Amino acid sequence: MNTADISPATVTLQAGVSSADVNALQDLLVTLLNHPVSIGLPIVRAAFLLGDPALMDLRQRFTAPEGLYAVQESQRFTALADHALAAGTQVGLSSENNGSIACHTCRLLGTDITMETRVRFLMPDAIRALVAPKLHARMVGAGAKALLTEKLTADHIALYTALAHDPNPLHNDPEVARAAGFADVVAPGMLLCALAEAGIRHTSPGTQIIDLRARFLSPALVNAPVQVVVTARAGTKSRVFVVSEAQDIHAIVDVFTAD
Repeated sequence: MNTADISPATVTLQAGVSSADVNALQDLLVTLLNHPVSIGLPIVRAAFLLGDPALMDLRQRFTAPEGLYAVQESQRFTALADHALAAGTQVGLSSENNGSIACHTCRLLGTDITMETRVRFLMPDAIRALVAPKLHARMVGAGAKALLTEKLTADHIALYTALAHDPNPLHNDPEVARAAGFADVVAPGMLLCALAEAGIRHTSPGTQIIDLRARFLSPALVNAPVQVVVTARAGTKSRVFVVSEAQDIHAIVDVFTAD
């Protein structure tokens, strides 16, 4: 990336992530997957840090320039495990933005814990030209397990975006989504990450998840279910595919565990 803007800063969280919000996320995942939540805090709750008043400026950096639309390209959580995200925690911030791609990183100072979000700003023609790759059996291998969600309704998406303080209108404004080139509003990439993580926890109860790295390849539309396909574990790594009923790949999520 040709860096046009690097803005390092240190902030102190004023609110952190509340247990009520974490419980609401777990309840949402139970509803969508129709499966009890395994014990353990979801590491994707770190995305809720964007709701902290101290991170308001960072949240605004996800807004696309006029005439463009923000489409999430990737997400990474590193070394998070079950670390508390409480008020008073110091967070180091850095942002890179060249007008077409932005990368924002949060690091909990004194730890190896990071959250990195990469967003691409696209014109409608570029969005319409996106073609989702298909999931093939050779990509999954033997021993994979699949979970089919309930339909991702506008209410489900609105609940998630409220918890995450996600300002992207592509998730809640059908007119904006259609103007961008989508058929309707689309699910946030981080909701797909949460479903992938929940899939690991459901298929391997008691697993301690450390890292999560996601690539987003196509939109998951409102009022359609997704399938969470968890491949057989290879050492400490499991790969999860989040796909449509037509086997279009929405996201590829690599999940790393402690053991």
